[in-house]
Amino acid sequence: MDLPLGFRFHPTDEEIISHYLKPKVSPSSSHQLIPIIADVDIYKFDPWELPDKACFGENEWFFFSPRERKYPNGTRPNRAAASGFWKASGTDKPIITSVGVGSQSQCLGMKKALVFYKGRPTKGVKTDWMMTEYRLVDGYFVSHRPKGSMELNDWVLCRVSHKGKLSQRVGGRSSDMVTQNTIIEGSDPLTPTSQTTMIPM
Repeated sequence: MDLPLGFRFHPTDEEIISHYLKPKVSPSSSHQLIPIIADVDIYKFDPWELPDKACFGENEWFFFSPRERKYPNGTRPNRAAASGFWKASGTDKPIITSVGVGSQSQCLGMKKALVFYKGRPTKGVKTDWMMTEYRLVDGYFVSHRPKGSMELNDWVLCRVSHKGKLSQRVGGRSSDMVTQNTIIEGSDPLTPTSQTTMIPM
């Protein structure tokens, strides 16, 4: 995607909800979306594959993604990915309007921090890939999904990042391997088991 020189995309949490996720979810919105956030089902890929699918980005990448249910009649999202899973690292945090005080302020949406683990949930290996998932508050938009659909949300907005230093720019522009120090989930927190994982980019 050709972007003007000096272009930077650093939206606040409030801007992500108000100017990008709401217009994406609501078909009646008059707000015109600039095509800088790709539609990608991120749970079908490993995180190191995602930069190549983004419209742009070097240190963080943005995506609109659907979410599926873990169980047919449940509300828990399915966090499984290609070779691992995303695990929440905290509780949902509300995103409040910056204007208004007290009762005049409004909850626009929720965000959740997640970390990617390779392998199965019982023996997952923590990586340096992180994600912030943004969703609208319940009841904002009535979905027209068919009854019994495994789809939980029409769209959430995901900000994916890597806290380590990548060897080169990712996104299909390097065949280098990325070295990561990882910790085995479930090991003694006082004496974590460290190992080095080579991840193909």
